Amino acid sequence: MLDYIRSILSPKHFIYRYISLFAFWDKRTKFSKTTALGKFSRCFNVVIGNYSSIRDRSRVMNCVIGNYSVIAKDCEIGLGVHPTHYLSCHSIFYKNSPWGFHPEWVKPIDNIDKITHVGHDVWIGAKSIIMDGVSIGNGAIIAAGSVVTKDVPPYAVMGGAPAKIIKYKFQQDVINRLEEIQWWNLPDEEITKRVELFHIENPTLDIIDHYFPIKKADYNTEEKISH
Repeated sequence: MLDYIRSILSPKHFIYRYISLFAFWDKRTKFSKTTALGKFSRCFNVVIGNYSSIRDRSRVMNCVIGNYSVIAKDCEIGLGVHPTHYLSCHSIFYKNSPWGFHPEWVKPIDNIDKITHVGHDVWIGAKSIIMDGVSIGNGAIIAAGSVVTKDVPPYAVMGGAPAKIIKYKFQQDVINRLEEIQWWNLPDEEITKRVELFHIENPTLDIIDHYFPIKKADYNTEEKISH
């Protein structure tokens, strides 16, 4: 309840441009002025990168989200886990909250919460479920309505329940180069200099290298390896 009141009264609702008046987050959640939080979105122990958004009614828990990632409406990320190797999986035996009826029953379990990682430039479609502890690679796309139960490689397009790889967004040489460049970590002014690249359909390796030239040191390294 205290977290709810703190969130409702937070000046970030008014100072940060894209934070809905009806968004909620707890005191462990961190985000920047470029973050977008939609109506009735809820964040519990979440770190959100620059220019990333969580749309209406999505619930995210115990998660680290990179830059430029989009989580569409009605998604669930991190559902919470229960122990399966005890007599009972009920949380009344290892958590005081929300129960509190029998504190003498409680023996806390260390490290039960699993952190989910959503990379940079990831798009998660509406009504998708991402299970606890999953890592979604940079540039990946999760189709709407998917249930992701295992790690997702960079730039993979996944869909289904459970989600499976449908294809990859780019050829492997392009993926390798994008992982090397890490454009999502560049200052805004560097993005501005290369903004034309982001408007080109199906960019090839040559096109990417035009905007991100390979340094001479990289050529020397390649020559040494080839010899």
